[in-house]
Amino acid sequence: MFGIVRSRCHRLADAERDSAGQTWQTGNGMNPNVVNQRVKTSNTTTMPPTVGIWRLTGTLHRGKWCDLYGAQPADATGSPRSDYVVKIVRRSTQEDPEAARQIRTEAAAGTSARQPHLVTILDGQLDGARPYIVMPRIEAVTLTSVMASANPLFPQPLPVVLWWLRQCAQGLVALHSAGWVHGDIKPDNILLDTRGHVTVIDLGLAQRIGTLSPTQFSGTPDYSAPERLACQSPWQPSSDIYALGVVLDRLLTSQSKIPTSLLQWKNRALSEDPAARPTAVSSVDSLLKLEIETLHLHIQPRDLFDRRVA
Repeated sequence: MFGIVRSRCHRLADAERDSAGQTWQTGNGMNPNVVNQRVKTSNTTTMPPTVGIWRLTGTLHRGKWCDLYGAQPADATGSPRSDYVVKIVRRSTQEDPEAARQIRTEAAAGTSARQPHLVTILDGQLDGARPYIVMPRIEAVTLTSVMASANPLFPQPLPVVLWWLRQCAQGLVALHSAGWVHGDIKPDNILLDTRGHVTVIDLGLAQRIGTLSPTQFSGTPDYSAPERLACQSPWQPSSDIYALGVVLDRLLTSQSKIPTSLLQWKNRALSEDPAARPTAVSSVDSLLKLEIETLHLHIQPRDLFDRRVA
């Protein structure tokens, strides 16, 4: 086990949540009535009610490699709360070594880079037959959901879009500084809570900076840099910036007034030359400046016209 001990479960998670503005989520709410039951994972398999020091309270999400469960400390008997998420491989390490590799990668990257806009890894077990990690539960939706529900006639204010992207870039600064490339930046891996706080999640495809590219592509083609699609050159942070540029491009489709300086940043981020792309650090600065510069386009006194007429 790594991360936290039983007696500190609630205290550490509360501290993480306060510092990161997080409360975890990736699915439906939990039913406390299933705490003492075996948790179903498919028609033929079940999960035990506890994993390590964690009691599973219900299924949140079923992914390609891993499943996510709501959880609470096993000693929180009778508590209706489910403030944590356990992410566990669906099959054993022997049956699915790729899933186990992704869990271990997420644990390594997530524990080496701590930042309010990156998912927090609290605990886990990586050596068992079915490795797992534990994270705080975030009450949030994916950027994909936000984009799908958006009305093109009433797009998100540009400063808000820039605020979201800037938070992503801040998370990437920490990840890159710790020596990692995320490897799969896309709307599905960007969570937004009701206050607009952004959390970048899913570090399973992360790679150490400088790692030679595998011969087989991994990631999401629509958001991958040309060098990643070609499986050429070592992994570099610039591929994450390219993906961030694609996210911005999708978010700008309904915008009518786009500053030239923002288009210039986007074009640099989407450059086919990795060396020409901005760094995460400079991107934070640029996006923050653009946030401030575009505020006047959307924030005006409601009674300004009336006062002028009077």
